Amino acid sequence: MKLLPIILIFTVASCSSDIFNKSGPESDTKSNSEVTTESITQSPEQIVKNEPKNIETPTKLQVSNSQKVQQYCDKLDNYFEKYNWGQSHCNEFSWHHVRDSYLGNPIVWSVFGNEEEHKLKHKNATLIFCGVHGDEITPVKFCFDVLHDLAQNPQSVGKDNIVIIAPLVAPDSFLKNTPTRFNARGVDVNRNFPTNDWNKNALKLWKSRYKSDKRRYPGDFAHSEHETVFQINLIKRYNPDKIISVHAPLTLIDYDGPEEENNGNNAKQLLIQMSDKAGKYRINNYPFFTGSLGNWAGNERGIPTYTLELPNSDWTKTKIFYNTFKTAIHHAIEHDLKSDLTPKKKVSKKSEKNEPVL
Repeated sequence: MKLLPIILIFTVASCSSDIFNKSGPESDTKSNSEVTTESITQSPEQIVKNEPKNIETPTKLQVSNSQKVQQYCDKLDNYFEKYNWGQSHCNEFSWHHVRDSYLGNPIVWSVFGNEEEHKLKHKNATLIFCGVHGDEITPVKFCFDVLHDLAQNPQSVGKDNIVIIAPLVAPDSFLKNTPTRFNARGVDVNRNFPTNDWNKNALKLWKSRYKSDKRRYPGDFAHSEHETVFQINLIKRYNPDKIISVHAPLTLIDYDGPEEENNGNNAKQLLIQMSDKAGKYRINNYPFFTGSLGNWAGNERGIPTYTLELPNSDWTKTKIFYNTFKTAIHHAIEHDLKSDLTPKKKVSKKSEKNEPVL
């Protein structure tokens, strides 16, 4: 059996009043201490205290990856060993590979569900991105845990769903001695999407608000980076119903996407349900950022986009983190946003928040 790629992007936010209003330009940044001092109802350690300590590895499948992808998987295994994560089993998955990074690393994705049927008749598609910023270590392992989980439990995908997973969007920034937020060309790929305001605001905000901080450089022009092109092409290829993008370390989920009309209410209800299934994980909301995925896909194109911010980049806590969100991920995959979500909780709008410092 072939494993097919799956895509998910998601953000976490808090259910306080006025939570979903994202109008206006970016405001002054909020410090990490301001963001992280807000506690969640249950810590990840509390949630998983009775959970099994190990996630099963996938049954070994007969797959045929190119030599270049096999070498990439071998390299990735070295980094899994570095972080004491055990085997990645990367070579046991079937990967799609079209584009390389600037340094020549394959940027791969895998699909769960019937991709050929999806081409003929649209299925409920979830796209999951991890490893967008290389110095956010834990999301990379998180996506591999999703891959292993779905390989062991294919019934969780179901015949009417398809999941596309890109576990390491920016390999050049992760596969190095000291991982970085920016890619090999010095660009923050989550500020490089061609949003409507990019030409007007991107470089100006980088110079004035961020004092030309090299970690946040948006690029000389929009859509200039291999990793940005890769994400946009994947979205166009699969037309996902929802995107989950996994980051760290802000301990929250955020939502970008349509408001009440056009399934916006259902998308927001799913956000709350995912939070509930992860032990009331904190929901918070930030404005749309120039050049970000949430702005380009969620705000401008109306694709419900969830940014899941893990509690930190402590690579010793990866099992805890996945066990915390496993049920929420399964729920997101299985849920068709075109159907009604019941019971519905009241969701009110909130005032604009400051951008966190990452």
